[in-house]
Amino acid sequence: MPAQEANNTTLERIQDFVGDEVTDIEGYQDLIVAGFNYVADLIPSTSELWMNINTNKETSNLAFADASDYKVIQVTSTDANSIKRICKEVPIEYMRRGEDTSSIYYNADNYKNPIYSFDPEGNMIIKPEPSSFEIFYYTYVLDTDLTSLKSYTSIGFPHQAVFLAILRACSNLLQAKVSAAVQEEEDSELLSILNGQIATVDKLTQEELQRLGLPFQFVGDRNDVK
Repeated sequence: MPAQEANNTTLERIQDFVGDEVTDIEGYQDLIVAGFNYVADLIPSTSELWMNINTNKETSNLAFADASDYKVIQVTSTDANSIKRICKEVPIEYMRRGEDTSSIYYNADNYKNPIYSFDPEGNMIIKPEPSSFEIFYYTYVLDTDLTSLKSYTSIGFPHQAVFLAILRACSNLLQAKVSAAVQEEEDSELLSILNGQIATVDKLTQEELQRLGLPFQFVGDRNDVK
């Protein structure tokens, strides 16, 4: 799919909602990054939004990065018969039970139902051990200035969810402005204006979530396997 580029930069689009003084907000670049990472977390790994971009792929090292630095989109496991299957994520406790040869959860030879999880060090574990594997993943934005971007191909962010990420960034920035106004004991008129801006952004956010068919809260906390 060809890269999609907006007419305005990230910063310009945010200024349309928050105002030109965005750059006066302490840590504004981090608040923008947090908006994009928040939305990346919100999008389920099974969402078609991830299918329309070129995700990163790892095929040789299960400990290629700390688990907190990336979001797993899909993991595949290929067995000794060259059959590739999609792995299901499970809690590490569930996986540990499967290592007990006397347990009904023993999974050493369960090639038809491969699973994966993360150890306490953040390294991925796949069971049964595969002949080969593929990890498709999205790397969270870290220490990156997004303000001048018009296209988001370079960070691997789903094009259709960019507006939602910008709205989330606006919400972060407006909340920061409210906090600063309260600390500086600004008048009620300014706070009323800011709260009105927040209400507008919240309404647009709900509409965008519905348009994209996304949940209103995080899903998949690794605790949905009994």
